[in-house]
Amino acid sequence: MSGKILIVDDLATNRIVLKVKLCHAHYEVVQAASAKEALRLVAVERPDLILANACLPDTTASDFLTALRRAEGNRTIPVMFLQTTDCPTERRAALSAGADDILSKPVPEALLLARLRNLLRQHHGEQELSLQIGGAQALGFAEAPPGFDAPGRIGIIARSRAGAYGLQTLLARHSAHATTVIDADRALSLSDTQPPADVYLLQITGAEAEEGLRLLAELKAAPRSRCRPIIALVEADAASLGVTVLDMGADDVITGDPDPRELILRLSAQLRRKRRGERLRAALRDGLNAAMFDPLTGAHNRRFALPFLQRLIESSQTSGESFAVMLADLDFFKQVNDRHGHAAGDEVLCAVTRHLRAHLRDGDMLARIGGEEFLIVTPATSRRRAQRTADRLCAMIAQTPIAVTAQTPPLHVTISIGVTMATPSPTGPAPGVGQLLEEADRALYAAKAQGRNMVTFCARSAA
Repeated sequence: MSGKILIVDDLATNRIVLKVKLCHAHYEVVQAASAKEALRLVAVERPDLILANACLPDTTASDFLTALRRAEGNRTIPVMFLQTTDCPTERRAALSAGADDILSKPVPEALLLARLRNLLRQHHGEQELSLQIGGAQALGFAEAPPGFDAPGRIGIIARSRAGAYGLQTLLARHSAHATTVIDADRALSLSDTQPPADVYLLQITGAEAEEGLRLLAELKAAPRSRCRPIIALVEADAASLGVTVLDMGADDVITGDPDPRELILRLSAQLRRKRRGERLRAALRDGLNAAMFDPLTGAHNRRFALPFLQRLIESSQTSGESFAVMLADLDFFKQVNDRHGHAAGDEVLCAVTRHLRAHLRDGDMLARIGGEEFLIVTPATSRRRAQRTADRLCAMIAQTPIAVTAQTPPLHVTISIGVTMATPSPTGPAPGVGQLLEEADRALYAAKAQGRNMVTFCARSAA
């Protein structure tokens, strides 16, 4: 199934006609004869989209949306209304209340299905992001109430400069959005120093339909614009392109001369969706960073380090290159915490991390795997080079004073480092992650036992 759609209409014949169309398009269909029944079914069936009559016997479209959105789990379900007659006032009221779309009957079947595909594509994209970060609502991503949207940057792209500037004047008169007219020939070659538009308005005429469709496809593929919503303004002479435009990735389409107030409402809806998507993607990036980096020092953590080491073991078997595994531990670090406090200890850990990173190569891996213990992995390294690297790190930390807030003079700390080498053998088995860490830990223990502030190699390196 392509998705589950809840049809809400008090007339059984309307529900039957819609069900036949939707089932033929491989949608699963649930039916309700009233708003009250629909709200009950939403809680049970969890539809992917609601397709409702704009004039229900027991409520208005606005009140239905208010009741629906009251439950957190329903706030992102797309809702499309169907008007019996073309009423701009009713249409604006529904969009203002939070409807995702509203169409006037009769609606060509191809256009209706294209609109549904478009809304479901947007909805499922947000759902996937939400699932990856543990749920948008759990992270506080409730959509802002209508009327509190900050102005956005609107890019107007058109072949006709007169038409483009006419749109700019219209938007300036009815909204606070900042608008920029973008020449169609330059839409894809704008400088990286120029901020991209939040939403694009793309005018498409019948005379230059092919060019308009090409530009839409390129905008949806270009890195700077592919995540920006595009509203296609299709002139009346190109009305038949509505389905094609939606299926090519346009986020909304308006045919003929736009109603200024409805256009602003649709722009605002796309702007909210764009910003919601940005918050979700930012949360996903933060989650990935939290999974890979130590929040205090910014070094990689154990969760990243161990798989990294496993991948290096596997690749070294193919390349034949040896690599070094080092465990570095701050000497007498407990005394820093006891004498100067844990805040000072945190500052020392952060400073040591910065110094270690500054003296490693770009391809080397540094991770904090314990309180004051660091794992360092240096790919493509000989034993001689590993010795020089470890000696340099040890000496550098000992010679570098660490300024700590409210502490004068600066603190001095040292580290001990245990090293083991992994040298692939064409005949023998590859070493395991646990084996390499155990060998490096054994060498670190020897460095501690011999007086600290020194480098010790494992007596028997992995082979």
